[in-house]
Amino acid sequence: MTRRPQLRRAPREIFEQLLEYAVIPTFDLVVEMPDGAGVVLVRRRIAPYRNQWALPGLRMFKPEGIEDVITRIAADEVGLRVDPVERRFLGQYVGRFQTEHHRQDISTGYAVRSLDAEIRLNREHFSGCRLIRSLAEVPAGTGAMYRFYLERYFSAPTPATA
Repeated sequence: MTRRPQLRRAPREIFEQLLEYAVIPTFDLVVEMPDGAGVVLVRRRIAPYRNQWALPGLRMFKPEGIEDVITRIAADEVGLRVDPVERRFLGQYVGRFQTEHHRQDISTGYAVRSLDAEIRLNREHFSGCRLIRSLAEVPAGTGAMYRFYLERYFSAPTPATA
């Protein structure tokens, strides 16, 4: 069993100051459920993208590496185990928000496969979830950053046709 690194989280008052001056590194995941059930979309309760459809995602903390943050996001946000080594890079997106001190994030998106079939939603962050199988199923009210990653995910050739 891999040990999680001790994460260094800034207290809220310091994080508020960081939002004023720094770009925040975040990661967003297109999580593929087993047996072609679809990919996970979540309805956010928190800013930015409050009350919009989104992908599971969080910011990176010291001393995490990419595999650490992917594993943590999947576990903490949707209760799923994923194989972070078998990830597919989808791109990066700069999100600029009117909330939280005009927050700016640099998001990195990856597609990962779930090893579990049952989603356990983080109810503090999300009010609901749904599975989609195509770009046509992306609901209205999906954040621009997430739509960007979903467009890349669904437009990429599958391994069988690549």
